[in-house]
Amino acid sequence: MAEEKKEKSGLTKNLVINRHTVWTVPNILVFFRILCVPIYMTLLILGANPGYLHLHQVYPSWYVYVALAILAIAAFSDVLDGKIARKYKAGTKMFGKVLKYDQGTYVGQCIDPIADKVMHIGVITALALAQYIHWAFIILLVFRELMMVVIGSFLVNDINIKANMLGKVASAIISCGAILCFFHAILWANPDFFGSWNVMTIDWIVVTIGLALNWAAAINYAVDASRQMKEHKRKLAEAEAAEEETPAEESATENTEEPVAEEKEETKE
Repeated sequence: MAEEKKEKSGLTKNLVINRHTVWTVPNILVFFRILCVPIYMTLLILGANPGYLHLHQVYPSWYVYVALAILAIAAFSDVLDGKIARKYKAGTKMFGKVLKYDQGTYVGQCIDPIADKVMHIGVITALALAQYIHWAFIILLVFRELMMVVIGSFLVNDINIKANMLGKVASAIISCGAILCFFHAILWANPDFFGSWNVMTIDWIVVTIGLALNWAAAINYAVDASRQMKEHKRKLAEAEAAEEETPAEESATENTEEPVAEEKEETKE
């Protein structure tokens, strides 16, 4: 009953899933980005060759940098899909053909941040497995991202939480810290590379700053979500009150019309 009332009031978001909303160019780039995650994770771990794995075969260390290149391509696709979604609307031309549907969809708005979270969790997990970064960073990142996904899944049809600038800055800093960690083996072998700075201190500080801002962004999202939910409930209550008033007004109108009809009949007699 609650869902029916929401639909009637027009306050729900339309998460329509079909080939026109799923198989758009931006969404295909999102799926490509997710597929890149296990590839660069595997290459990074094999190239780092951590001793605890006891691998029967020693893989070349340049696997690590191939993994970094794949990560960079995936990150570039993130920038590209956003531009395509904003630029190409229904009626515009793409690849010489006029589009019948928008390339930017609500499905894309939902899966794009999930792909970003999968990328971040994947690269930080691989770096930890490669022994390039501490496991504490994974715990902080995964707990925050899973919390956002679980809470967001319950609110997806009621409110629309868009990425804010703080979240984007946090994401960029985490990415920079992760990239620096890819060069951990080379820089650690040359401790004077940064002068008096120890390379482990530098990459861990960058990632720590990114995670701190990431959690600050999560708090900001929570405040925004709470505000939107209050506004959503207020509008829903107003819509329900309006629906209850309409039958009452119709009933009052009918009751008023009946005596008038009776008077007219008496006058005729």
